[in-house]
Amino acid sequence: MVSVGEQMPRPSRELAVVSSKNKVGVTSPIGEKEVKGAKIATTRTSTSTVQPEANSTVVPPKPNWVNSPLYVDPTNSAAQYIAANPTVSGAAYITRMSKVPVAEWFGDWNTNVKSDVNRYVSAAAATGSIPVIVVYNIPNRDCGGYSVGGANSIAAYTQWVAQVAAGIGSRPAVVVLEPDALGALDCLPANVQQDRIESISQAVNILKASTQTAVYIDAGTPVWQPAKTMASRLISANVAAADGFSLNVSYFATTTDNQQYGNTLAKMVGNKHYVIDTSRNGGNNKPTGMQCNPSFASLGQLPTTDTGNDLNDGLLWIKIPWESDGACNGSPGPGVGYWSYAVQLAINAGW
Repeated sequence: MVSVGEQMPRPSRELAVVSSKNKVGVTSPIGEKEVKGAKIATTRTSTSTVQPEANSTVVPPKPNWVNSPLYVDPTNSAAQYIAANPTVSGAAYITRMSKVPVAEWFGDWNTNVKSDVNRYVSAAAATGSIPVIVVYNIPNRDCGGYSVGGANSIAAYTQWVAQVAAGIGSRPAVVVLEPDALGALDCLPANVQQDRIESISQAVNILKASTQTAVYIDAGTPVWQPAKTMASRLISANVAAADGFSLNVSYFATTTDNQQYGNTLAKMVGNKHYVIDTSRNGGNNKPTGMQCNPSFASLGQLPTTDTGNDLNDGLLWIKIPWESDGACNGSPGPGVGYWSYAVQLAINAGW
C-alpha cells in the first residue's frame, strides 16, 4: 500500500521524465535566466512594441461554453490513487478532490498528442460537458526552471499544436495556452522573445480555426507583470483572435486580486474575457515571487462559470492541486502525486 506523501506518477505525464528532464510541474515567475543554444525558426512578426488598446466600454457577451457543465475525468490520478488506497489517511479529502473538474495538461510527454487529446475530448463530449485543456509545449519552456522542456522550434511547435487542434476537432473545448510563457518573457534573449510571441500567435490561429474551441492565452499572475506590460504582450501574441486570457495558473493570489487585475487588463485589450485558476488560492494570502508547495496554501473556490463578473468567464482548477510543484523542501518531483500536501490543502480550506 502506498502511504500519503509517497510518489505516484500520473500515468499520462510520467513520460515527461524522459522528454523534459524530470520537469513537468509548475513554472517559476523568474526573469533573469537566458536560454542558450535555442533552436528556433526564423519566421516572425514585427518586433515593434505593441501598445495597449484604448479602454472600451463595450463588453462582449459570455461564450457558449459557460452554459455547460465542466468535465470530470472519472479516471484521473486522484481517482486511481484512492481506488488503490481506499483506507489511506485523508481518503475522504482525496475522494472529494477526484470528483472536481480539473484541467488536463498536454505537452512533450504525450507521444501521440492528437490521439490523447481526442480520447479526452471524446470522453467529455459523451457526457455533454466541457473539457479544459492546457497546452504546454512552448519552445524554451520555463527557461530552465522546474518545467524545462518544450518544442525545439516554432515549426515543430505549430505542427504539434495542429495535432492538438485535430484531436479537439469541431467539439467544444476550453484551451489555456502556455502558462507563464508571456509572464516569463524577460527570461529570454530579445530575439527569442519574438519567437515566443510568434509561436503563441500562430497557436491561437490554429486552435481558433474551430469556432467551438475557446482559447485563453496565459497572462501570469497579478503580482508578476504590470497590467500595461502584460497588455502589450497579449496584443503582440494575438489576443485579438483569442477568447481572452488566463490568470493565476499554479499560483496562489486571491480571486478578488485576480479579478481586479483581470478587469484592468481586459480594458487594455479590447475587453477580452478571462478565466482564473482557483485550485490553490483559498484563504486571504498575499504571495509574492516564486512559490513551491507553500505551507500557507489551501484549496480555493470550486470550479464554476457563475463568477458574478461580466469579464470573468470561469473560476477553474487549472493546476492539478494534488500534484507537486517541484522537488523543493523534501517534496516529490514536479507533476508527481503529493498526497499528504493535497490533504493539507483540503484541511487548510476547511473541507
